[in-house]
Amino acid sequence: MSLQGCRVAILVEDLYQDQEVWYPYYRLTEAGAEAVFVGTGKADYKSKHGYPVKAHVAADKVSADEFDAVIVPGGYAPDILRRHAAVITLVKEADRQGKVIGAICHAGWVLCSAGILKGRTATCFSAIKDDVVNAGATYVDQAVVHDGNLITSRTPDDLPAFMRAIIEALTSRPAA
Repeated sequence: MSLQGCRVAILVEDLYQDQEVWYPYYRLTEAGAEAVFVGTGKADYKSKHGYPVKAHVAADKVSADEFDAVIVPGGYAPDILRRHAAVITLVKEADRQGKVIGAICHAGWVLCSAGILKGRTATCFSAIKDDVVNAGATYVDQAVVHDGNLITSRTPDDLPAFMRAIIEALTSRPAA
C-alpha cells in the first residue's frame, strides 16, 4: 500500500513521547508519505528522554489544506501544544475538512482543547480518561478506536494497531 503524494503533519513540542513521534514518522515515510514535523515556533524540541527533533515548519505557517492527516503524539507535549492557538486551529480545521486525525496517549488533551470530541468515541491514556469524557466523548479501553476521521490509541504498546488504522484510513480515502 502506497501513500505516495500523501502529506501528514506530526505535531511536536518539548517532552514528546519518543516512540509516538518516531514510529509514525518512519512508518509513514516507509509507506511513501511525506511526514512533516509541525512545531509551535521553535526549531528544535526534546523528548521526555532528551531525544531531539527538528520542526520542518511552525503551526502558524501551515493550514489543514496542506495535509491529508494530522497526528498528535503523546508524552507531556500535548499539554504544551494545546496552549498554542495555531495548533488548535490546525486540528479543528483538519477535523472540519474530514482529514484523518490520529491521537495517541496524552494527545487527547489537544482534542479536548480543539473541541472535537463531543459525540465521538475515543480512547486515550487512562490518566486523561476523565478529560476526554468531560469533553463529550464516549471512552472505550481498547488498542485503537476509529470513529469517522478520528483514530485514537492509548499507549506506545498500541502503536502497531494505531499506525495500521491510520495507513488504512489514508489508503482508502476518496481521490481528490
